[in-house]
Amino acid sequence: MNDVSKGLLFVLGGIVFLLLSFILPLPAPLWAVILSASIILNCTGTVFLIRFIKKSDQVEKKSE
Repeated sequence: MNDVSKGLLFVLGGIVFLLLSFILPLPAPLWAVILSASIILNCTGTVFLIRFIKKSDQVEKKSE
C-alpha cells in the first residue's frame, strides 16, 4: 500500500469512529476510548497524506 491508500484508510476509519461516537449512546469511558481512537486514526492518516504530498512535490521540483 502506498501513502495515499494508507492515509485515506486511516482517515476514513477515524471518521467512522467519530460518527459512531455521535450515533451510539455509550457510557463515558467507552465514549472517550472511541473518540481517542478517532483522533489517533485521523492524525495518523493526515501524516501519511502529508508525506505523499511532500514526496510528490520533491519529484515535481526535480523534474523542472
